[in-house]
Amino acid sequence: MGNKGNRKKEPWRIVVGIIAILCIVFVWIKKDIVSIYATMPKEDIVPLITTTIAVSLLKVAAIAGAILFFKWIIGKIQKK
Repeated sequence: MGNKGNRKKEPWRIVVGIIAILCIVFVWIKKDIVSIYATMPKEDIVPLITTTIAVSLLKVAAIAGAILFFKWIIGKIQKK
């Protein structure tokens, strides 16, 4: 356990992280988020940005959790 921080990052983790970031950016571009914010009243922007960030983080956490769950299941099956 103590040497866990000394391990090098596995390439698949870096690729998954990059793909997740690109997916979020693609969705924001597809929904034209910048123009939506530009036309909104200033007092409505902060709550909307906060909600957008929170929802995006929850989506990333859910996807990461699902990936880790399936990886754990596959690991359990391979040990048998």
